[in-house]
Order: sequence, then C-alpha cells, then structure tokens
Amino acid sequence: MAGNRALYEEALREGSARAWEQRWNEAIAAYQRALQEFPGDPDALCGLGLALSGAGRLEEALQVLQQAAEKAKDDPTLMEHVARVLEKLGRQQEASRAYLAAAERHTHRQAPSLAIERWKDAVRADPQCIPAHVNLLRAYLNQRKTREALAEYLALASIYHTQGQTPQAMEICQHALKLDPHNPEILALMDRIRYGNQTPPPRPATGPLDVAFAEEELEAGPEQRGSPLESARQKALSHLAETFFDEKPPQTGPLVLRPLSKKPVDGLISKAIECQTRGEIGEAIACYEEVLKGGVIQPAINFNLGLLYQQELRFEDAIAQFEQSVEEPAYRLGSLFALGECYRALGNIEQALQCFLEVLKIVDLETVQREQADDLIRLYDQLAHTYAVKGEPDQAIEFVNTLIAFLSEKGWEDKVAQARQRLDALSRQGPILSLAEVLAVPGSERILQSISLAQEYQRRKLGYAALEELQYTLSLAPTFLPIHQQMGEILLSMGKVEQAVAKFLTIADVYRVRGNFSHAMAMYERALQLEPMNVAVRTRVIDLLISHGEIDKALEHYMALGDTYYQMAQLDLARERFNEALQLAARGNPQRRWPVRFLHRIADIDMQRVDWRRAVKVYEQIRDLAPDDEKAHLTLVDLYYRFNQPQKAVQELDSLLRLYRDSGRSQKGIVILKDLVDQRPDDIPLRARLAQAYLNEGNLQEALQNLDILGDLQLQAGRTQDAIVTIKAIIRLNPPNADAYRQLLQQLTAGQSGG
Repeated sequence: MAGNRALYEEALREGSARAWEQRWNEAIAAYQRALQEFPGDPDALCGLGLALSGAGRLEEALQVLQQAAEKAKDDPTLMEHVARVLEKLGRQQEASRAYLAAAERHTHRQAPSLAIERWKDAVRADPQCIPAHVNLLRAYLNQRKTREALAEYLALASIYHTQGQTPQAMEICQHALKLDPHNPEILALMDRIRYGNQTPPPRPATGPLDVAFAEEELEAGPEQRGSPLESARQKALSHLAETFFDEKPPQTGPLVLRPLSKKPVDGLISKAIECQTRGEIGEAIACYEEVLKGGVIQPAINFNLGLLYQQELRFEDAIAQFEQSVEEPAYRLGSLFALGECYRALGNIEQALQCFLEVLKIVDLETVQREQADDLIRLYDQLAHTYAVKGEPDQAIEFVNTLIAFLSEKGWEDKVAQARQRLDALSRQGPILSLAEVLAVPGSERILQSISLAQEYQRRKLGYAALEELQYTLSLAPTFLPIHQQMGEILLSMGKVEQAVAKFLTIADVYRVRGNFSHAMAMYERALQLEPMNVAVRTRVIDLLISHGEIDKALEHYMALGDTYYQMAQLDLARERFNEALQLAARGNPQRRWPVRFLHRIADIDMQRVDWRRAVKVYEQIRDLAPDDEKAHLTLVDLYYRFNQPQKAVQELDSLLRLYRDSGRSQKGIVILKDLVDQRPDDIPLRARLAQAYLNEGNLQEALQNLDILGDLQLQAGRTQDAIVTIKAIIRLNPPNADAYRQLLQQLTAGQSGG
C-alpha cells in the first residue's frame, strides 16, 4: 500500500538538511521515517546509507547502500557509494569490484568519461585490478591517447610480471612497442622480464591511465603529431608513394585530349616527391603541374602542390589547390588549416576565421556524443556568424592567432580530448560548450584547470573553497559565463537555491543579449527546473522562443504557465494565458492539436467556476475542431441536459455513439449509455438507445429488460403507438412470456382501432 507522499518528501528534505549539517543521527531518523512511508525506496535508502556512513556505522551503511543499489540496478552512483564504504572498511578488492560495476553502469548509460573515472577509482582501491587496467587501456586507445595507453601497458605488464606470468608480460610489452618503438620505460621493463629482475619499474608520473587493448587499434602504429597540416602532408606523400604499386592507370578528367599514361605519371610523381623532400621547391612544383596538365585527378597532388605554392608565398595559387583537396576526407582537416593560413597571409581575416573555426568544429565533433553533435554544430555556426556581424578585426585576428597556436602545438589532439572532458563536466546541468568558446578566452587552460579544481572541491562538499577558487578565476576572465554557471551549481549544492537561480537567470539574460539563443534557453530552463512555478521566467522564455520561431516549445511553456496559475488558484490569469496561447496555437505542429488542448484547459476552468454557458461554447468549439474528442461530446451531453435541451443532448450522444461504432468500440458506448440511463431512468430516448445497443451486441436478456421498461415508460407518457412498436420488437425476440405481450398488443391495437 502506498504511503503518504507529503510525509515522505518532508522526511527526505529534513534528512538532506540534517546530513548537510552533519547531524547524522537526526538525518538517520528522518530517512527512516521516509522509508516507513515507502519501504525500499532507493532515494531514501541512499540517504540513510550515506548518513550511517557519516555517523561511522559503516557495516550498517554498507548493507543499506547495497540494498539501494539492488533496487536501482541502472544507477551507477549507488554502486559508487557502496565502493567508497568498502574502501573505508579496508575491503579494497571488494571496493575495486564495486567501482567496476559502477563503471559498467556508466557505460550502459553511454557516459564514457564517468566510466573512466570509476576505472581509475578501481585501480586506486586495488592497483592489481587487471579488468580496470584493461578497460582503461581500451578507452585510451579509442581516444588515441598514446601516452596514457603506454602507462596502462606498463601497469599490466608489471602486474603479470610480478605474478610470474612472463609470456603475457612480454606480449603486452610488444604491443606497447607498436605505439612507441623507442620508449625507454618499456625497453627497461622488457630487460627486467628477460633477466629475471622481479622489481617492477616505477609507474609514470601521470598515474594510472585508461586504455584496453583492441587488436585493430594496436596495429595502428605511432600517431602523427604536430598541426593538422603536417599530418595531412605525411598522408599525401605516403599516398603518392603507394600509387607506384597500383596497376590501374591514373584517373583523368573527361575533357583531356592527351591524358598521360601511368609510366610518365609515375616518373613525374617520383621526381616531385624527391625534389620536395630535398627542398627543391621549383622543380617539385613543375613536376606536379605537369601531372595536373596531363589531366590526372589526384587530391594528394593538389594538396602537396598547394603546400609548395604556400612556401613560395603564392597564396592565391595555393588556395586554388587546397579548394580541390579539401573535398577529399583524408585531406579535409589539413586543407582547411592551410586555407586559413593562406587567407590570414592575404589579410582576409574573415575567411581565415571561417576556415579555422571549421577545423576546430571537425576536431571538436570527434570528442562528443552523437546526440550532442547537432547542438555543437549550431554553436560553431553561431560563433562564425557572431564574428562576421561584429566586424571587429582585432578580436578576430587575436582569435585566429590563438587557434593557429593551439592547433600547431605538439600533442594538441590530447589537449582537445582533455578540454572536452572538462567542458562536459561543466555542462552537465547546462548548455553544451564548444572548444572555440574556451579558446577565445585568454588563459583558457588555466581557467579550465581552475573550474576542474572547483568541481573537485564541490564533490568533497567544500563549497566555500570552490567559490573562492572561482572568484580568483573570475579575475582572469570576468565575462566567461561558464565560470558563473559553475558558481551557480556550487551555490545550489550548498542549499542556496535562490542565489543559484538568480545566478542562472543573470547568465541567461547575458546570453540573450549576446544573441546566443541556445545557451540562453538552456540556462532559463535550468532555472525553471529549480523554480518551476516562477511565472516571470516562464514568460521570458515564451517571448524568447516565439522570437526565434520555436512555436511548439513556446506552446509547451504556455501550457506550463497556465497550469502554474491554475495550481495557485489564480483562475482568471490561467484562462488569460491559455487564451493567449490559443492565438498562437494555429502556428504550431498540427499533429500536436494545440488548439484543442488549450480549449480543454479553458473549458476545465469554466466548469470549475460553474460557468456552464461559457463552457458549452468552448466544448462546441472543441467538438467542431476535433469530432473524435470523446470528452467534448460527453460533457456537452451533460451540459445540454443541465440547460433542459434534451434534443441537443441526444444529438450529441448519437454523434458519440457513431464514433464508438465506427471505431469498433461499441461496448464503450453501452457503458456510457448505461451510466446516463442510471442518472435518468425515465428518459425514453436514452432507454431506447440502450435497448438498441444491447440488441446490436446480441445481449437479448438485457435488451428485453430495457425494452420492457421502455414500453412501460411510453404507455405512461401516453405514447401508445410507440409502445406498440416496442412490444412488437419484444415479441420478435420470443421471450418466455410472449403470450402476455401478444395479449397486451391486442388490447392496445384494439384500443387504437376503437379510438
């Protein structure tokens, strides 16, 4: 049997408040009261378990948290709490297994970054936990984090070495050498394994890292480092070298009169590559140009020739080549980067910015979940539009220079992945953030580190330390709104809901002024999550959505706004808001039937206020807009009877019965009719329709019973001719007392003749 929801929620709130104040015994008592109302509730169990842990009653806490984790098998945080209590109890291997289970739940929820954190926890609890190291290794390989992958290989090899499993340890080292053939730590460990030194090498300063071996990724070899330009250059040279072994003739254009055959093409490409690598730029250009004049279609040639033109400062010629190679996926990133550099050199900052933003967008999209991609693309498009509209060349030049410097650094790919991890942690309760937004802020790396540190303070419930850290960061970038957003989340975690909401609304207003619609909406909605009854914010959101053509979303918020006024018993305001929405509803998605939905809300208010005349008009509108609306038909039947308009009521009822019959739900019509007859047992039209409905369904017993009553009602009303028709219908059904009905029929017929 369900408990008292209000008592349960009050107990949860008290438990949370007492736990925040570390008044553990009072928190325990509060959560126990919540469980009395809803035994086995995961939220209450979780709160009780954490309170018991805070009180030092670890064994009891473990039992309760394990029960909660069993109740909510998909919730990873409950298993994390179990793991932490096990750690406190000194049961390290069990704790490690619990962290593994939490990571698996995060994986099922498609939260890879959180899964990685839990695998790290598993390694911390039990450094010998092979499954955690393996999962970390696989993750780092998937993310192409070579340095971290190497650290995990070293950890696994060391574990197998200390366990005496020498072949396995050597095999792992060989896999690691495929990533970095000259790594001194790997070579040193292999020497120890070969020569019997049982002391494992020290772990790298970076600590345990996340990767696990997928054989296809192990075969990939060392990663290319440097800018996207350098990576693409290596690919292009390698691709051209491979063409020598291709037996197919070179691909040529359709309008070439004398296309070159394979042998001279191979000779020219070979000479071009040789000259290019020796720095003989002019000769290399001449060879590539001759190949292209021969009609050969080869993006790698366009890309290499573009690079050579760029070295010779022939930027417009270089742009022409890169605009062809950019269509080839293998060279798209490098070509865009090169185009940005060429446009920058020519002083075309706007075009350069477009190219570099496209580079960053491609890179950033590779780091996010598929469901985040559309939002991220919109952010980059909006950012490009913002720079174009502002027309501030100094700001654009500074941003371009920042992007060039970032993408030219060695290991920029790793920095992108690390930045994305921090950005995702920041945007868990808000809008997704783009890498470009962060790079546009001076000292972005320091800012992200500070935000990450503040999040760690927050996780440890050190709210004031987190706020102090962010206050310092604000002095570096006072207009960087994600810092303010994080402050809001910290205030919220400290129980300062009003201050947090005020912060989120300020952020939303600034985004709105800046023209960043998606971020403004995300922050307004975050505020509404916390204060769903805030009508001022809801109204602001509606205006913003309408101004951006998001009509269906605006109508959703209109519905919530009207419902809010309704819950506050402000029925006039609720009706006004629903009427406003009705004017907009025609622009919404027809499939969502907005006009009908809002009219129902209006009609409900009229019914509650016993304003039946207005309600009739509204329900008639609904009926006309949606002939299949059952509630409208039924309510109109009732209202017409209230206004002593039985003919209209019966007409409405017939429309509803026809609707049920056409949709194969005649039985529902019988239920409705029976209910109406129970309310009005002497109503002849209702009784006649109920009898006919039973006849249609083949229920002769109920049909006879209702026909008999119908005949009596007709005789009492002096409607003898109608009664004769009814009695004839009864006789055709051949009831047990059919003779009595025949005798009655003769009497009535004779009476009719005599009259």
